[in-house]
Amino acid sequence: RQKLTYNEKRELEGMEATVLEAEARVADLQSSAEKTGDPEELNRIYADLHDAQSEVERLYERWAELDEMS
Repeated sequence: RQKLTYNEKRELEGMEATVLEAEARVADLQSSAEKTGDPEELNRIYADLHDAQSEVERLYERWAELDEMS
């Protein structure tokens, strides 16, 4: 079993805040999507929302990986 490096320990310590920030971005984009009536703006928001949701998923996977190593 591999131990965490110093940088990985720091990353793990800050992961909860990072995930919460990413989830807040998703919520903001969802709110923006509900409020806009402009189709072009909606397309941009949905593209950003897709990217933000992918980032949240990536962060959760990384968090689990780091937690498993600790």
